[in-house]
Amino acid sequence: MNISEYYTPEGQHPEDAIFSEKVYLDRLQKHIDTTFENLVERLNLTLVGRDWLFDYIFNQVHNETFEEYLNELGLNYAELVEHSNT
Repeated sequence: MNISEYYTPEGQHPEDAIFSEKVYLDRLQKHIDTTFENLVERLNLTLVGRDWLFDYIFNQVHNETFEEYLNELGLNYAELVEHSNT
């Protein structure tokens, strides 16, 4: 059987359903990326800080705060912040 023989419960052709959801997921991913980068900028994080925040947000179970997560790694939040030279 080819893909044209399978329709969604709503009667949508599989290719149409896939394309529609792909467009939505692409837009959602762009929003997630922008939101994350804006947070990094607002927090004034270093590149290393950005990496640890990324890991915390996207790869960890959230039963602890970011500060607790860093402490378990032997890190301090202040070490991950860009400091101005003024």
